[in-house]
Amino acid sequence: MSDAVSYQTPIMSMDEFNIGLLEKDQIPGLLIRSDENGVYNIGIQINDTEVVKVDSAVENDAMRRAEYWKDHISEIQERYKDRKPGLKLFGGE
Repeated sequence: MSDAVSYQTPIMSMDEFNIGLLEKDQIPGLLIRSDENGVYNIGIQINDTEVVKVDSAVENDAMRRAEYWKDHISEIQERYKDRKPGLKLFGGE
């Protein structure tokens, strides 16, 4: 990724992020999931099999954070456009 700035957040498989997924299709590229502690994780899909977790929020702040990130989807996807997918779906496809 030459001179691109990389977020210090985990890249997760789509399958892993889909566990607890609340929203996927309303805003293309933006995924929101809730974990077992009620924390909302916000991710941006960067390819067919991977998501970059960009933020976490408690319930009363999750929508505000999602609104912020929806305006940055293209920017994040552009930063990772040259990344070769390193994670496979759980099914191995």
